[in-house]
Amino acid sequence: MSKLYRTMAALFVAAAALIGISGIPSLKNADHGWKWVLGGVGWFGGLALGFALIVLALFAMARAAADRRRTNAA
Repeated sequence: MSKLYRTMAALFVAAAALIGISGIPSLKNADHGWKWVLGGVGWFGGLALGFALIVLALFAMARAAADRRRTNAA
């Protein structure tokens, strides 16, 4: 497995864990305090990592298409 795919797998696991943390009822329903902060970090951190995963997936698809074009042109 290439380094890119290992990175994508790690991002997926981290994003799922953060979004899972934000779904804990005591964190999800908090209005203030450390529970609210932890829930927000979980939610927005999970979204940011999910976005990074999408960007890396698009990069991997573009790289695979370029490699395929290069192989067919030769």
